[in-house]
Amino acid sequence: MKFNHLLPRWEQRHRCPQGGEHYYLPTSHVEATLDHVAVRFRCKKCGRLSTAFLDEPTYQVNKNIINKYAGDKNDDFGA
Repeated sequence: MKFNHLLPRWEQRHRCPQGGEHYYLPTSHVEATLDHVAVRFRCKKCGRLSTAFLDEPTYQVNKNIINKYAGDKNDDFGA
């Protein structure tokens, strides 16, 4: 499952050097900030890293699927 829709638009438009668009998956690096949660993504084709700052409601909606794909079961972020 691609997570490109959670990244900023300018990042979505960037083309993968391996051809086509990037295929971003979440890493286990998730940080809570004041009103946002920073989630790091890596392209499975080329390895490019990108960070998305999700607001609290967006993170809560996507938290379970992000944790599943990241392999991180820590639910303390965004609480």
